[in-house]
Amino acid sequence: MKIKRHILSLSTLALALALSSCQKDFLDRKPLNLLSEEVVWKDPELIKLSVNEFYTFLKTGFDTYIPAAKTDDIQLVGNEEKKITSFLTGDFLSTSFPERNLWKDSYAQIRKLNVFINRAAVSTVLNDTERNVLLGQARFMRAYVYFNLFASFKDAPLLLKHQSIEEAEDKPAKVSHEEGLQFVIQELDLAAKELPSTYGKEDWGRITKEAAIAFKSRVLLWGASPLVNTGDVAAKWKLAADAAQIVMESKAFELKKDYAAVFVNKNIMDKPEVILEFRYNGIKGEKMHAYDQNNTPAGYGGKGINCPTQDIVDSYEMVNGLRIEEAGSGYDPSNPYKNRDPRFAKSILFNGADFKDRAVETFTGGKDLLRTNPTPTGYYIRKFMDEKFDFNKDKNVGSSTNWVIMRYGEVLLNFAEAANEADGPSIAVYDAVNAIRKRAGMPAIPTGLNKEQMRDRIRHERRIELAFEDDIRYQDIKRWKQATDILNKSVRGVTITKGTNGTISYKEKNAGSRAFEERNYWFPIPLVEVGINPNLKPQNPGW
Repeated sequence: MKIKRHILSLSTLALALALSSCQKDFLDRKPLNLLSEEVVWKDPELIKLSVNEFYTFLKTGFDTYIPAAKTDDIQLVGNEEKKITSFLTGDFLSTSFPERNLWKDSYAQIRKLNVFINRAAVSTVLNDTERNVLLGQARFMRAYVYFNLFASFKDAPLLLKHQSIEEAEDKPAKVSHEEGLQFVIQELDLAAKELPSTYGKEDWGRITKEAAIAFKSRVLLWGASPLVNTGDVAAKWKLAADAAQIVMESKAFELKKDYAAVFVNKNIMDKPEVILEFRYNGIKGEKMHAYDQNNTPAGYGGKGINCPTQDIVDSYEMVNGLRIEEAGSGYDPSNPYKNRDPRFAKSILFNGADFKDRAVETFTGGKDLLRTNPTPTGYYIRKFMDEKFDFNKDKNVGSSTNWVIMRYGEVLLNFAEAANEADGPSIAVYDAVNAIRKRAGMPAIPTGLNKEQMRDRIRHERRIELAFEDDIRYQDIKRWKQATDILNKSVRGVTITKGTNGTISYKEKNAGSRAFEERNYWFPIPLVEVGINPNLKPQNPGW
């Protein structure tokens, strides 16, 4: 890893944040000024506030393209597709590769976290309670950054202290993927011991004990899956199930009644569903995004960038619980959107869907299929959309919905998958999956399934329940070792024609292509880093 010869001081952080008397969100406080490192470390309140920068290390998906665009679930419109061409072609060495700075940025963040953890651990101005809460947050963030690093590059250096000037030219060696994951798990265990389960209102949104354990279930599920657990060691699945079960038994989170509202309403702290999120306030110059403008259909003044594919549309079951290709499902190709899983209409905008003040028109010549940059698939995304927000009203105010990184629905599915792989389809596995389906308004899954059948059900449920969220679909098909099949084909859309008599016809079409080779399961270590540090060799297979 390339390390600069100077030490980064905490004066580069957003340190002195205003202590608001109006109980504002802890990330909404404005900087007063920049203070020297030594001043900060003499003041417990400033030390506490310096942790806030670490929350910016969480990833947001509210870019012009959402992470699901790398998969078979989303096709980008027009020129936007060029932004992820390297993913779609498998050319991860391309200079336009969207993740080209991931390695460098991750280690810059790790360095800041190491500085903080090393100093907070020995600070004499903090009491034990203060120290534990601060260390717990920093450890969680270090585990989060390292997990994303190891899940992307497989093997990487594990740095646990900030380097002095004398050490700055050291060329650290990589540790194995398994060693990296083990560190992440240990770090999350420490964080869980140090963190509280709740905070005061002024600190809503900070990492809790249960959030650390929940994220641990994601890490353990990754480590138990076929990509990593090549020997299918059942004990690894059991560990993932146990972590998820601890969160379930804590009763700290619950599924909310309205599926769609989870992604629009601000999180609450009384048994929330959202566990981890990147937070926004919608204020220009502070924390806002343009998701609503970027993805509202063209006819409403939006750009319609992220377009769901026919592939995911066809994955939504009928309301009776049968898939559209199954006998007795009631699926009507001439009326394809009728009687579908309610999550379909809450996640995807289709021709005829009620949206804002009218029905969506994606038929040829319709209001939402303009000549310039029309949806390539016949669909627009609805999930995460705040229909009450008017992005045309004030250019100084952007979208303020939070990006959901992890929520309770994923924990239930993590448990179901891991428990099924460890011991088969137990009652607890059925209960976890059926809890999600019940909230959605869907019938329970059939009884009497074997492990393979339950595996198929759980994987299918993950695609629907967690559609377009975080990087889940891409990580799922990688860890299942299915990406070379799923992402080596075209994605589909639909051409919709409205006759003069008002009848609607649908014709499937090719909407885009995907390519994924065996080598694409891991990113190549950046060539500039390998050139600086020969201990990063060998390069990942195929690169």
